[in-house]
Amino acid sequence: MIKITQMLVPQWKYNIKCPFEMKPKGIAIHNTANDASAKNEITYMVRNNNQVSFHFAVDNTGAVQGLPLDRNAWHASDGKNGNGNRNYIAIEICYSKSGGDRFNKGFDNAAQLVAYLMKAYGFTKADIKKHQDFSDKHCPHRILSEGTWDKFLNLCQSYYD
Repeated sequence: MIKITQMLVPQWKYNIKCPFEMKPKGIAIHNTANDASAKNEITYMVRNNNQVSFHFAVDNTGAVQGLPLDRNAWHASDGKNGNGNRNYIAIEICYSKSGGDRFNKGFDNAAQLVAYLMKAYGFTKADIKKHQDFSDKHCPHRILSEGTWDKFLNLCQSYYD
């Protein structure tokens, strides 16, 4: 099972990072488009005052949670009331810029995290979306470019089973 570490944004930043309560309807998958670790991704997201936010960053060593799962995140590029931003748990898969072994292990760890969340919330594969499903952004960029979306969904399902 994937290791999950919590580094939650402080409540006094909820108005910036996650202002709305949320009952998740699914999971949105992203690639970070850089080569930072999950801990560094969450540390940066929590520290800055930009609205951009996400629930988890996943790398080759595990997952780091930055937002409570009952709060929204600003991740889907679909606006204040967008379906993605308001209803989906955001997962960033790290090391997507260079790919390779670290990304591949993060890909696998992300599938384990998704399977865990599927069980926790009663989600199915149909509830797993790409960032691109909410906007025109080419994200998760590496997964889309490599044509591995179906592989990812099937891996999630195999861990779920």
